[in-house]
Amino acid sequence: MRVSSNTQFLTGTFGLQRQQGQLVRLQEQLSTLKRVVRPSDDPVASSQVVNIMQAQSRNTQFLENAKNVGTRLAVPEATLRKASEVIQNMKTLAVQAGNGALTPEDRRILQTEFREQVKELVGLANTTDANGDYLFAGTRTQSKPFDLVVNNGIDIRYNGDYGQVDVQVSTGRDLSITDPGGAIFGVTSASPVPVPAPVPPAVADPNATTPGSELLQGMRRLDEILSAQRVQVEGDAASAVYPSYDDSLAMVLDAFDTGLEQLLRTEAKIGARMKEAESLQSVGEDINVQYAAQISNLQDLDIPKAISDFQMTLNALQASQKTYQQVSQLSLFNYI
Repeated sequence: MRVSSNTQFLTGTFGLQRQQGQLVRLQEQLSTLKRVVRPSDDPVASSQVVNIMQAQSRNTQFLENAKNVGTRLAVPEATLRKASEVIQNMKTLAVQAGNGALTPEDRRILQTEFREQVKELVGLANTTDANGDYLFAGTRTQSKPFDLVVNNGIDIRYNGDYGQVDVQVSTGRDLSITDPGGAIFGVTSASPVPVPAPVPPAVADPNATTPGSELLQGMRRLDEILSAQRVQVEGDAASAVYPSYDDSLAMVLDAFDTGLEQLLRTEAKIGARMKEAESLQSVGEDINVQYAAQISNLQDLDIPKAISDFQMTLNALQASQKTYQQVSQLSLFNYI
């Protein structure tokens, strides 16, 4: 078959361009240290890398959420720990109030100290985080959960709801970062209204409590008996319809115990969530390492092999260039 000079030139040029393209691709791989620089290098591996990177991105977000949950829960946990100390101090005052040698003036002094502790406890129940959101308002994080009025008595009311703000920390798993104050401290300090309502001259029992609100109602009751309100007073026949001082004080101590136990249960739940968030962080970090290893196996470059291939391609290109130069000079016109 006859090979024209034009065919020789085209064949030689195509071979040189192909080898130069291979050399450029190897040089690009060596400069990035990646075997798969663009999808065309390995379509299957490229597709797998995209899927793994998407899963890694989701896992990274879950990991960040778990860290945020741990940070956010540290504040309410510390707050409830301090609140439990305040309740213990209230119990100590209640025990002191049982001293039969106390005078009315002594009880007024105890009442003054007790009211300061009530204000401290309500202040803790109205704690906000770094963003100004209330910790114990349920989902109403912008509204103060507890109102306190101290006048002739103590009036405390919960204004939040019973929802919780959740954060997704893994596929199918959410952790709450808020707790409703009504389920921790109670809803109201007011005495429950009996049904049916008592008919005069009967009166509602001031020592009665509502499940879940024992702490607040015990606080209200201790303040009342320290100022001799709605309690039997020696020599006052009109007060005989009310419980005795000792019975009321016993109710207060029981209410404080119940309220403290209720608070500690929530603190334990928060601690469990913090531990789970910490565990999820560890798991998430391990998963990210696995994802990184999978991506590395798919797209990272075998450097020794790439260097060898680069050198071989370079040698081949140089040889092709020399032969092309010689072949290109083979023309009959040179001998005419």
